[in-house]
Amino acid sequence: MAEQLIVRAELIELKDDLSDVLPGGMRVPVQFNPESFKLSYANQIQAQPNASSKAPPRQAGRGAGNQSQGTPARQFVGAGTTKLTVQLTFDVSAATTDTFLNAEGKRQSGSVFMIDDVRYVTGRVLYFMKPKDPGAGAKDASQRVPPGLRFSWGKFLFDGIVESIEENVDFFSADGKALRASMTLNMIQQTILVPAYDKAVQVTRPQGGAAAGATPLAKARSGQSMQQLSDSGGGGGGFGFGVSASLDVGGGIGGGVGGVGGAIGVGVGLHPGAGAALGAGLAVSSGVAFEAGSWQRIAAANGIENPRTLAPGQFIDLAAQRPRIVTG
Repeated sequence: MAEQLIVRAELIELKDDLSDVLPGGMRVPVQFNPESFKLSYANQIQAQPNASSKAPPRQAGRGAGNQSQGTPARQFVGAGTTKLTVQLTFDVSAATTDTFLNAEGKRQSGSVFMIDDVRYVTGRVLYFMKPKDPGAGAKDASQRVPPGLRFSWGKFLFDGIVESIEENVDFFSADGKALRASMTLNMIQQTILVPAYDKAVQVTRPQGGAAAGATPLAKARSGQSMQQLSDSGGGGGGFGFGVSASLDVGGGIGGGVGGVGGAIGVGVGLHPGAGAALGAGLAVSSGVAFEAGSWQRIAAANGIENPRTLAPGQFIDLAAQRPRIVTG
């Protein structure tokens, strides 16, 4: 199977005017791609006084005034803002050497996260929060601004500055070192950012192929193996058992037992009068299918090299290449 590398999001330092990437600037790849992000758009609107709605001086203090005069006019007075909110997770206890692609499409090793304290990584993210000293040619030496930042993930780009960061450390080593942290990054751009797409790209898929996102995926937890995920997430087959019985007024008794993927029927008929007849039948339906949740096959189908330790937050398709045995 061809090697498929994951493209990870990256934080990239920009020039102060956000015009381009700063040569030699800070670059921080994310360890786990975010599950989602939120974009917020807002216009700056100010209510303008409406002269026709002003009450004469003699009516001042006599209630709400004449409501039939209309509401104050509203005027667009600013360029508006666009905000990005995204949560990033870093876990050095789950770091691997797996190769990924950065924002430039270059291969990079996950060993950059194999360190003893996660706050080394989160500190690099906080770099974008701290204002920089103005340059030598700055007109106002007291004016300091945070570094320009680009959040890049595939074709999604967001350029702006950091408005706020929240850091939550929730896992520590025995000697008190921080191992896992989540950061909520809030960025802002003083304009309305509209995606610049000329036209949508038509996507084709094989006949009968499922649409993107149609297959449910299971999310691995920290320290979970492929076998544990398969057992807990529906990777194994199912078992069913049922019993039904009915009594006929004419003296007939019937019963049925259903097992896994098959049906067994036993019938006994008693006919009073001239004599008694006993009949029994056993039938197993043809084309019975049994599903086996072989975690080794699921791991191979998902391209997982080390099924004993999954990366936290990794999504697995438990239905991929499941073995199917058909009899009949």
